[in-house]
Amino acid sequence: MTIESSTLKFSGHQTFPIRYGWIYKIIQQVNNGSSISRTDNLEKQMLEMGMGKNMVLSIRHWIRVLNLVTCTDKKNQTYELTDLAKRLFVYDNNLSAYDEFIDQIGTVWLLHWLAQSIPSEKAELNTARWFFNYFNGIRSDKLQLAKDINMSLIHHDKELTEATLKKDIDCFFQTYASKYTSSVKVNEDSFTSPFTELGLLVQVDSKHYLAELSERKSLPVEVFTFALIDYIQKKQKDSTGEIQREETTVSFDSLLNDVGSPGKIFRLTSNGLSEKLDEVEILTHGKIAWTDTQGLKQVQHHFEDLHKVEPSAYLDNYYQR
Repeated sequence: MTIESSTLKFSGHQTFPIRYGWIYKIIQQVNNGSSISRTDNLEKQMLEMGMGKNMVLSIRHWIRVLNLVTCTDKKNQTYELTDLAKRLFVYDNNLSAYDEFIDQIGTVWLLHWLAQSIPSEKAELNTARWFFNYFNGIRSDKLQLAKDINMSLIHHDKELTEATLKKDIDCFFQTYASKYTSSVKVNEDSFTSPFTELGLLVQVDSKHYLAELSERKSLPVEVFTFALIDYIQKKQKDSTGEIQREETTVSFDSLLNDVGSPGKIFRLTSNGLSEKLDEVEILTHGKIAWTDTQGLKQVQHHFEDLHKVEPSAYLDNYYQR
């Protein structure tokens, strides 16, 4: 686990957090063949999406961060939607999109997973990814978070400027933090970004934020199952995508605490992870099960070939309820 091998990507959002409505707009652009890297179509996209230049640049950045597009030509920087992005957001061949306008909380959880789960080696790192993969506390503030990030990158060969980090931290808190105006009421202004609905980060006063571990009752088992299979598959591959090993078991602690794991990304308690795994066993009809033998907790899969399993297959259950 070497954070020094990561690529630092603490800019690109133009200080704008992702907003409701943005994903639909940029998905339509990419689906229609419009470039998200060229500059000669910026004005056209500004007109079509009804947005300013910096917002268009920001939304281009976010669609890549959310891993909803894949680069088809690195030299010309051309992109197309991933199969999952098409299934989620595009009406195709009389097959309706799962959740075109992000009406379901499960979609927000899924996008959170896609954006924040990273490999332990050679990852693209930003404030949010650092927080959900390396942060081990409960309370934080902007100054302390900057210190923590800088300390963890002290041996990195690239220097992160104070101004860049500050802007990225500000954007991170705007993207994820919900603001409580009283013990029961949530400020509607905090719903600019869909990720504030997840309750992963709460602003408790003008400076401090709370990121408690939880059982995540609003996280659907189908989305968790997607994340679980996705994590185990990637864990068995190297940075080039080649399969290196094909173990059928993974430790409970690894699922709870490792970089890129469901426990880390969803900030689950140990009990929360146990409950989710119980639900996974039911959903997968025992194909994935976990055991606790004399204190040794392990998760085991019973697929003939895990790497031929499509994690998104389990999403049908959720979107067709």
